[in-house]
Amino acid sequence: MKHSISHSRRTATIGLAFAAALAAASAGNAVAADHPPVTVSLISAPFGTGSYVLGSALEEISKKHHPWLRVSHAESPGFVFNIKKLDREPELKKTMIVGSGAGVAGLAAVGEKPFDKKYPPLKLLANYNLTAVWLATLNPNIKSIKDLAGKKIALGRAPQINWAVQPEWTIRYGWGIPADQVKVQYVGTKEAVDALLDGTVDAAVVGGYFDPLTNKLELSPQTVEFLASGRKVYHLAWGVDAVKKTIAKGMNMVPVTIPANTLPGVSAPMEIFADTAAWMVAPEFPDELAYETTKLIINNIKAFAEVHALGKLMSTTAMPYGADPKDIHPGALRAYREAGIIK
Repeated sequence: MKHSISHSRRTATIGLAFAAALAAASAGNAVAADHPPVTVSLISAPFGTGSYVLGSALEEISKKHHPWLRVSHAESPGFVFNIKKLDREPELKKTMIVGSGAGVAGLAAVGEKPFDKKYPPLKLLANYNLTAVWLATLNPNIKSIKDLAGKKIALGRAPQINWAVQPEWTIRYGWGIPADQVKVQYVGTKEAVDALLDGTVDAAVVGGYFDPLTNKLELSPQTVEFLASGRKVYHLAWGVDAVKKTIAKGMNMVPVTIPANTLPGVSAPMEIFADTAAWMVAPEFPDELAYETTKLIINNIKAFAEVHALGKLMSTTAMPYGADPKDIHPGALRAYREAGIIK
């Protein structure tokens, strides 16, 4: 008899627990059903780039893992275009996320080239990569950046922040080499290493994508191709002091150190700089949408690795990396603090 009563009580308890869980689930579904679908647009970068692929991944993740938020992604000519578009079409500021980064956003805010005026500052939602850039040479007599005085250097195209503007600033302001003492050619990232292999320049820009949490480096395609040439390559570190001097001049980037033996033939740590590739919004972007988007990325960070190699470098720690809390959108900041990523 006692056994029957105990069994009945357990059954009743389980039944009540199940009913409570069902009620909670129903309430959650009701909340989701009661919330109307909201679509935000995202413009990233040209088709085929890592930024484009990860933007498409965010669109798919929103469809699969959020009850009402939908991200509608499209390619764009690039980060400079994205910032100018928000300025030209202010009605988009409440509904659009743009691919950007600390470097390009900083230049826009002060009106430095390639911008023609000062643009309102954007707020960070999340970094999705850090772009790490340095110079390489085939000349064993070029042992540091200072040895490039009087030499030819091939960089990316003039509007490319990471691959052209930031390296040139670091040469000029970080190392103090005047413009008339070094010949800079803006040719493009692949064209730069091709010129170095052809012997028409003395150094070229190379780089990759860096995860500050794991110290893992994923080399850019043109850098992989360059290193596969079989030539003896010498990598030139910027140095922390030079990077800090460049930052002091108004360039947004962060000093990073690539661990020893990360690059072929580099047995010592190498001090370079990195800049963020990020999803950013105008201050007018609603707090709720910023919070939900950022939380969606945090909760599904591993899903990005399934769509692109660069997704393997994404981490929740890196999402607000290098950003002052005042430069993070308040809604996103709330998500970071709830997740314990920012205190």
